[in-house]
Amino acid sequence: MGVLRKKHNKKSRRPSFKSVLTSILATQAAIFLLLLAGVSLAGTAVAFIASMPLFVVFSPILVPAGVATGLLATGLAAAGSSGAMAVSLILWVIKRVTGKEPPKIMSKVLRKVFPGGGTPSKLAAKPEAEPAAAPAAAPSAAPAAAPST
Repeated sequence: MGVLRKKHNKKSRRPSFKSVLTSILATQAAIFLLLLAGVSLAGTAVAFIASMPLFVVFSPILVPAGVATGLLATGLAAAGSSGAMAVSLILWVIKRVTGKEPPKIMSKVLRKVFPGGGTPSKLAAKPEAEPAAAPAAAPSAAPAAAPST
């Protein structure tokens, strides 16, 4: 427990002018930010109360419009993700069956679908399928010890 305790001496008990000034300025900044948050909350509440009659009057229009917008956004996201998955599956099948890279036009489509540049064939490649790196040491060098598990 001795490591966690601070040694107190008489000089460290008195706060320095810099720490007192910092505390005062930090307190003033915190009070200002709390007042700003309160004014923002009050303004939001007043705007909400003032606009509530408009929401009640236009709710027969706004609610179906919101539902339709949500359904359209969901459908668009589903279509886009399904298309991206279809392109990546086609490229994976081409790579798997032929063992070659897909045609260049498919790679261009894939770069548009996946802007990061990673191809699904690279993502789906097994680590053991990659060729082993050339040995860095001379053949006469002693082999490194295998790590124990």
